[in-house]
Amino acid sequence: MINVGDYQGEQAILLSSARASAAILPARGGKVASFFDKEKQFEFLFQNPRSVYSDAKTGDDFALFEACGLDDAFPSINSGIVEINGSPVAYPDHGEIWSAPFRFSIDGDIARLWYRSPLLGYSYQKSCQLFDKTLSCTWKIANEGRQSFPYLWALHGLAVYRPDMQIVFPPGVEKVINVLQSSRLGAPESEYLFPLDTPLSSPYDFTSVPSPDSMTMEKYFVKGRVSEGIAGYRYPRESVAVMLQYDSRILPYLGFWITAGGFRGDCNCALEPMTGFYDDIRIASKNGAINYLEPGEALNFSINFSFVTL
Repeated sequence: MINVGDYQGEQAILLSSARASAAILPARGGKVASFFDKEKQFEFLFQNPRSVYSDAKTGDDFALFEACGLDDAFPSINSGIVEINGSPVAYPDHGEIWSAPFRFSIDGDIARLWYRSPLLGYSYQKSCQLFDKTLSCTWKIANEGRQSFPYLWALHGLAVYRPDMQIVFPPGVEKVINVLQSSRLGAPESEYLFPLDTPLSSPYDFTSVPSPDSMTMEKYFVKGRVSEGIAGYRYPRESVAVMLQYDSRILPYLGFWITAGGFRGDCNCALEPMTGFYDDIRIASKNGAINYLEPGEALNFSINFSFVTL
């Protein structure tokens, strides 16, 4: 079932099955604001810590607004000046999409959302459908302009935090790379063995999360490309997991963000499948891990989010 209603004071596309529900906010960049397991009475996505949503404009500082739910980061995460065909272009903080108002339609049991970029001339289409306990999201990003441009696409989906939760990484991961100055992981570019190592002489399990009294925030990436597009979160106390499945040929890099009180006092985390490595166009270009969207070319991919009972 699908209809248009209200979610936390916002116009929302509401998807519902017998065992799950989801809420999508077209005016907030097509944000998936809720993904809820009815059987476990479990909300997977970190909720808006404020009473209302604020109106953000392109170029605004993402940290000043509601970091919650599932956003799309495109054409970059970090802001910066990018030269395109000899001209400087300002890529906004966390990209253009999270603050963009989307148009939408309902086609049977599919929610279709779309937006056209005034910055780079691409069309951005997103479709969402709920099958039982799986939310399937599909993207088509087409360059309708005359110039190619470099891009990063990243899933910026904030999951709820539990002290006993476990992070599921793709098979074959051997090392991770820290990308954020951290009291527990040290300097950016530090590499560690996965899943266990001793950064700064302290044991660290990269599949677990810091305690809520640690007041930390950390981000690290799987070193190199992942072998398979499968990752997720296990919540033992609720006896439920949420698994992500996607095409690792299109989203070959995987980051993990965790704040245990270190960012605004929030506790949440995010597995971030990405097209490049890592959050900045300049850094990804330096790492030889950047893509360009050519005129007339389209980027097509999907991610499935599924509740699994433990």
